[in-house]
Parts: sequence; C-alpha cells; structure tokens
Amino acid sequence: MKTLAVIIGVIMLFMAGLIGYLIGQPVVVEQPVGSVSRASEYNHVNMRATTTGSYVFKTAPGTLGSVIVATLGTGNIIFYDATTTNANLRVLATSSLNVLATVDASQAAGTYTYDMFFRDGLIGVFNGTQGTSTVTFR
Repeated sequence: MKTLAVIIGVIMLFMAGLIGYLIGQPVVVEQPVGSVSRASEYNHVNMRATTTGSYVFKTAPGTLGSVIVATLGTGNIIFYDATTTNANLRVLATSSLNVLATVDASQAAGTYTYDMFFRDGLIGVFNGTQGTSTVTFR
C-alpha cells in the first residue's frame, strides 16, 4: 500500500511539472506563406492564324480579361455574351447578341484589356483571315 502511494505521488509530481513546463512555453502561431489566391486566375486560349468560324470559350458567367494580338490578320474577332450564335438554341432566344468587344484588323499588335463581365458565356466569332492572338478569361 505504501508503494502504491509512492507511485501515485511520483506520477502527480511528474504531471504537475509537465503542466508547469507547458504553461511556460510561448505559443507559436504560424503565418500562411504567400499572398496570392489561385481562385481567380485567368484561363487563356491561343488562337492561331488558321482559326475561322466561332469558338466557345466558356459556358458560364465570367470575365473577358484581355486579348493579346501577336500578329495581325485581315479579319476581326467579335466577342459575345452567349454560348451559341444560333438564336433558337439560346436560353433567352433573342435575335441579337450582346457584343462585349471587337478586335479589328486595323488595330496594332499589343494587349487590349477589357475586364468585362459576361452573364451567359463567352463566344468569339472570327471573320476573315485571323492573325495570332491569345484570349484571357475567367
């Protein structure tokens, strides 16, 4: 019985010392590394000089970021707030499309920033011979 009391006493002293040690330790809060969120990054599509017709970039709401024209063509690109050019297949079945932006052949090579919101989707219609460009959107 005396041995059991000694063992319990030693355990209690050990626990008291451990608790005292832990209370005396400073609390370290780690800071997150980096400050850039990856949630809103832009996607991109490289359009080659042979691209003709139309291209659906996105079928949900988003933002047309920019068009980077590398080489010029003789045609233009018209960006619409839609997912199809067929009026019978559109959600609202309107006969006209909301034009977001137009990049003409007369514009110089460079970056054209739009940051324009679209509700239905993003489609580009290519008329004439296209140059090389990159379209960014999210």
